[in-house]
Amino acid sequence: MANDAEVQLAVDQAMKDQKKQKRKKKLIIFGVILAVIVGIVVVANRPKDYNFDQPAARVTVDTVMTDFKNDAANASEKYSDKVIAVTGQVGTIQDEYVTLRAYDDDLWLYNVNVYMENNQDLKKFKVGDTVTIEGVCDDTDLFGDVDVKKCVIADQFATVPDYDGAQKVKINDFVKRYKENQVKADEKYKGKTVQFTAKVTHVADEYAVVEPFNADVWDWDCDVQICFEDMDDLKKVTEGKMVTIVGECYGQADMYTAKICRAIVKK
Repeated sequence: MANDAEVQLAVDQAMKDQKKQKRKKKLIIFGVILAVIVGIVVVANRPKDYNFDQPAARVTVDTVMTDFKNDAANASEKYSDKVIAVTGQVGTIQDEYVTLRAYDDDLWLYNVNVYMENNQDLKKFKVGDTVTIEGVCDDTDLFGDVDVKKCVIADQFATVPDYDGAQKVKINDFVKRYKENQVKADEKYKGKTVQFTAKVTHVADEYAVVEPFNADVWDWDCDVQICFEDMDDLKKVTEGKMVTIVGECYGQADMYTAKICRAIVKK
């Protein structure tokens, strides 16, 4: 018969073997869990194959911003993480993105921020351009703007002003219509190419400002902002001088009675 020492030795060995088995099982379980976690991370970070050939929606900046303003949850379900084609006018050009503005004055606080897939494309934009871009909608940011990522230019000039067939107007009549009734003025001018002669009152880095004749009898906000098609045209205008402008009427904008986009200087 085995003595007490042999029995104890056998018991100790059995306990060691049992501990080894438990440790082995724990390592196996840990390995399985780790493999699952790694798999989830890999899948989550795998680039999604977005279909730019068939955007989920074709909308204007006004439509997108109105949808998010009225029902953010529904708009998020409709647009977020989906390819959309959005048309709007270039408001500002930043180092990493371009802002597209809405036409509706009630939405003036909000923009669609366009982040290009290729940053070199940022050089193709000009303030006042009407463009259509396609990109992945990334919901709203902290300021209520809608971010669109991985963008490509679908149509750099969604509308082309008819410079030769422009509607000739008198600057005073043009301003007066907008001062009296914006809705009716928009019906007559907005989105159409107009031509008028006016006095330049201010020249900024990206635009110029003109005013009607006898501006001193008008309210302070009778100025018209001019955003040029070619920045070389901006160099042709001088404060205090008369200039003939042809461009697309944007309607009212910010603190200006009206805004003309993609303008050229008529000789």
